[in-house]
Amino acid sequence: MVVYARRNGNEHQQSAMLRHRNHLSDLVHLVQDIIDARYAERLSLGELAAAARVSERTLTRVFHRATGLTPLRYQQMLRVERAEHLIGQGATVEAAARALGFADARMLRRPRHRARPGKPDPTAGRGTGKRRRVEPSGPLR
Repeated sequence: MVVYARRNGNEHQQSAMLRHRNHLSDLVHLVQDIIDARYAERLSLGELAAAARVSERTLTRVFHRATGLTPLRYQQMLRVERAEHLIGQGATVEAAARALGFADARMLRRPRHRARPGKPDPTAGRGTGKRRRVEPSGPLR
């Protein structure tokens, strides 16, 4: 089944899933398949290494050599990309974070910021329950 997803001009034209699959490592493809299928779940490095039948260190080293990322960073990229899609469809940051396995919106903000360096987070400070102090703009009467 093919699902059409429209992207705006600022988004990558390939998904994170495809951008990091241009290598020849069967071991890394196997681990990527597991992460792709279960990206919203908490996956331990030990679990991924056991599935690939290698040590955690070997998995991290081979995965990084093939993709330029650690398995955790790859999973976070998939989650952030999906979160951006959900938020673009009208979901709140909190709802998107919970749907993707984050404890709350605050836990989603750091990977979102990392994925968009130099761009401010337009949702920062919303829905966290924290109040911002507002300075008066002129003399009080």
